[in-house]
Amino acid sequence: MSIVTLTLNPALDLYATIETIEPERKLHCGPVETSPGGGGVNVARAVHRLEGSATAIVALGGTAGIGLRDQLRDEGVVVVPV
Repeated sequence: MSIVTLTLNPALDLYATIETIEPERKLHCGPVETSPGGGGVNVARAVHRLEGSATAIVALGGTAGIGLRDQLRDEGVVVVPV
């Protein structure tokens, strides 16, 4: 069985990491990284990680859209950009 998702409002989620959290101290995070996001995108990524079959139909545009598409393809998720 194959799952098809539709994401009309995808996102490039930003995140950074830090070794420890200390009260009343300025925190210095590592470099900011991005991760594909949005409801249908997250479902397709999860299905793929669980070794299922999923196709993500995603509204993509501009530089951010290219980045999101490339990250999904790098993960092995089948992407149909619209």
